[in-house]
Amino acid sequence: MIYKNIDELAKQVGGSLRLTSLIISRARQIIKKAPVLILADTDDPVRIAFSELMQSKIKLNEDGRPGLKVLESKKIENAEKA
Repeated sequence: MIYKNIDELAKQVGGSLRLTSLIISRARQIIKKAPVLILADTDDPVRIAFSELMQSKIKLNEDGRPGLKVLESKKIENAEKA
């Protein structure tokens, strides 16, 4: 897995506020039972969202809104939930 510096992630999404907004938006989706895009060893939705961003599975919408776009069509369910 490729790990990125937090500053690199902030630049990638357009700043630290957008980074925070993206992670929070995705964490809310996960709380509402959205499919998890990675294999995670935690149930913490914020950590899962951050890991998805680190692995480039999610990004901001093209129009810059805080919503997010799922980049991978094949969704991976958490192995613990199966």
